[in-house]
Amino acid sequence: MPLAPESIDPRKLYTVFETAEILQLSEQTVRKHLRDAKLRGRKIGKRWHIRGAEIRRYIGELD
Repeated sequence: MPLAPESIDPRKLYTVFETAEILQLSEQTVRKHLRDAKLRGRKIGKRWHIRGAEIRRYIGELD
């Protein structure tokens, strides 16, 4: 079960690794969701970053 949305800081930028742990998905799945625009993030250099508010939105869609 993913973390409760209330425990995720909506302003923080999370890495793919952190997002995968929060959502209990593999890093590969998180990257696929980013590519498919199921999860919105921003690429800074070669790394994806996902705002906490976006992770909360994604969890809300799973319910």
